[in-house]
Amino acid sequence: MLDRRTLLASAVALTISAGTRAAPSGADARLAALLQSHVDAFRRRVPEAGGDPARLGDRSLAAMATDRAAVKQGLAALAAFDPATLSPRAREDLAVARFVYATLDDMFGRYGFVDIDLRPSPYVVSQMNGAYYWLPEGIGRQAVGTPAERDGWLARLAALGTAIDQESARIAHDAGIGVIPPDFVIDRTIAQLAALRDAAPAASPLLPAAARRTADVPLDRATDVIRTTIAPAITRQIAALQAIRARATDTAGVWHLPQGEAYYAAAARANTTTDLPPSELHRIGLAQVADYTAQLDTALRAQGYAAGSVGTRIAALNDDKRFLEPDTDAGRAAIIARLEAILADARGRLPTMFHPVTVAPVTVRRMPIGMEAGSPGAFYNGGTPATFSINLRATADQPLWRLPTLAHHEGIPGHHFQASALDSAGALPPFRRLVRFSAYTEGWALYAEQLADEMGCYSDDPVGRIGYLQSMLFRAARIVVDTGIHHKRWTRAAATNWMVEHAGESPIPAQREIDRYCVYPGQACSFKVGQTQIAAAREAARARMGDRFDVRAFHDIVLLGGPMPMQTLAAAVDRWAAA
Repeated sequence: MLDRRTLLASAVALTISAGTRAAPSGADARLAALLQSHVDAFRRRVPEAGGDPARLGDRSLAAMATDRAAVKQGLAALAAFDPATLSPRAREDLAVARFVYATLDDMFGRYGFVDIDLRPSPYVVSQMNGAYYWLPEGIGRQAVGTPAERDGWLARLAALGTAIDQESARIAHDAGIGVIPPDFVIDRTIAQLAALRDAAPAASPLLPAAARRTADVPLDRATDVIRTTIAPAITRQIAALQAIRARATDTAGVWHLPQGEAYYAAAARANTTTDLPPSELHRIGLAQVADYTAQLDTALRAQGYAAGSVGTRIAALNDDKRFLEPDTDAGRAAIIARLEAILADARGRLPTMFHPVTVAPVTVRRMPIGMEAGSPGAFYNGGTPATFSINLRATADQPLWRLPTLAHHEGIPGHHFQASALDSAGALPPFRRLVRFSAYTEGWALYAEQLADEMGCYSDDPVGRIGYLQSMLFRAARIVVDTGIHHKRWTRAAATNWMVEHAGESPIPAQREIDRYCVYPGQACSFKVGQTQIAAAREAARARMGDRFDVRAFHDIVLLGGPMPMQTLAAAVDRWAAA
């Protein structure tokens, strides 16, 4: 999973400038100037995405209203461009921008949270969302090497209290219109908030690592800010959630919220960047689950797992002690070392599928302990240093046969390689570097798992290849349970049991996943939809080009073209194949 997972993921909204700093001539230049003005305004609006290091973005209700008005202005400015007057690349930029702003305009007209990644949530604060969840690690990673950097870090640290209070006000506002998280979401969120508040200041993720070894860092001032500003704001947010807890139910799906069915259809469209309706997504998910189940049946039988359903046999493989590290610090260190070795092996195989790309270093580490209970199995954070965080709350949740695919998804040739390729795309406009689409980023990471198989990463690891097939089954099952919860009105328990029975997931990780889908409707569908669309575009180009097809050139189109909706990607590949 790409973390939302970047500083951009903590952005609440996109505010843009209504003006266009027109270039001397040409529609391409005018569009480029407009989009650059949007980037500049976004960084002023959301400083944590690369702006003033002493500020945080405004998360108030008033700011949300301003954002929506600005998005409408942006749509009007983009509507003035005639695609016929633009070059092919500029037409692609225009198509991407129009999709982003149209989707933001749609979701801003509803409730909850939406960011420039177009991954909406109906709940402003949850076990996987909110200033308390996304901002501490970014604040803790700020540079503190100079007096000015230290002052900026302290100012942003203090601003976190305001950000939390602004979201607490929105919790109360949304509850007033009938938007209340499920009771189990509230309970887990309160527990995580309390863990952040009650952590010893020296162990807080808000403090840079340098602060623990550099005498120049004002730890006394920082801990005072945490104690007097941030901790009280967290206490107030806990109280805001407790105030609505009595009105919460255990209903998992957004269908019960105001205009909930329409909300889910819009969220699915934002995440998949397709017009596939929930009913069709459910059908696709079931068909793919059946296909991967058949493949797994064969692979499991070859390893001696022949009794019971595929889900039962995967569960037995999960419990096979040959593939479990002890639940100790040494066991966790062994898992991290294994992931590092898998990444090194994949790095050496890249030339078979890609033209040369400078792959930045990536650090594999344990996820912050206070976030593990409500977080997925792993996530990737770009930046310097890039980090691949793995959830090691219990080592039994990370059996060794699953690790290769996890490493390929989050690292190489998945999210980390994708980020490195984007860094090397020198001609890509800043706007195209700014936007993200779940179907593109998560779709690529899942497609990367397929590439790892095609690169021979599992040639001597048949059990690891079972992990790859199970991962594909798991992502197909995600489509089924996400649409099941939000469209077919499944209960939380029914969705969890379906995941355990059909995807071979262990009950505790399966429950954690289901709870994630409850707060990010439609996002679970983006992985497999994106992978399917990318693979389909590749095979369509191969069929059209015959011997002219070069998979490395195809990957240049997908990666160096930057993030884009799936229909835009298909059109770009089609133009390349026809050229």
